[in-house]
Amino acid sequence: MKNLLQISAATAVFALAGAAQAGLAFSFADPGLGIRPVTNVANGGGAGIGLISYNMAVPISFIVDGSSEPAPFSQTFANAHLQLNLLISPAVTVGGVTTANVAGSFIVTDSGGGMIVRGDSQAGSFVRVGGTNSILFSDQTGFSYTFGASLLALLAPGRTPANPQEAVFTLTNILTAGGAPLFDPITKIFNDFSANSSFTGNTEAVPTPGSLALVGLGGLLVARRRR
Repeated sequence: MKNLLQISAATAVFALAGAAQAGLAFSFADPGLGIRPVTNVANGGGAGIGLISYNMAVPISFIVDGSSEPAPFSQTFANAHLQLNLLISPAVTVGGVTTANVAGSFIVTDSGGGMIVRGDSQAGSFVRVGGTNSILFSDQTGFSYTFGASLLALLAPGRTPANPQEAVFTLTNILTAGGAPLFDPITKIFNDFSANSSFTGNTEAVPTPGSLALVGLGGLLVARRRR
C-alpha cells in the first residue's frame, strides 16, 4: 500500500510537470498613426545616460498567446498602453556592431489601467547591426516578467512566470533631433531620437510551489480512497 501511495503521488506530480512546460507569447505591432511613440532623451537618466520612454497616449493592441497553456486561450487587449522606462548607456562599436547596456522596466496595461504584464531588466542590450536596431532582454542577463491581474484572470489558477523569459523591442524609422548621428562619435552618448517600435516576448509558465503541493496532496487523497 505504501508503494501505491508513492506511485499515486508521483503520477500527480508528473501530470503537472507536463503543464509546467507550457508558456506564453506576447506581441504588439507598431500602431502607425504617423507618429513615433518611442523617444530617447539624451542625459535624461543622468550624465551620459539616455532615458527611453513610450508615449502612453498612443494605444496598442497587445496580444497574449496562451495556446499551449493547460487552459488554452488567445487574448487581444485592444486599447492597451505601454509604459516604458529604460536607461541606455553610451554605445560601444566593435566589428560594425554597436551595443549599449539597457536597464529598467516596462509595463503593459489594459484599457482600464489594470496591469497585464511587467518586465524588469538589470542588463539588457541595445544592438545595432547595419540599419537594424533592437533592444534585447533575457533571463540570462537578469530579465524577468511579473503577471498582472488582467493576465492572471486568463490563466489556470496558480500559474507564475519561469525561465526562459525573453523580450525584444524592434526600433524602426529612428529620427534624431536636428539630423544628428544616433550617438555622439566622441562620447558615444545617445542623442535625442524618436522611433517606431514593435514587440515580441515569451515566458514559460509553471505552477507555484503551493499549487504543486496541492496536486501532490490530491494524488495522496485519491490513493487513500482506493484503499
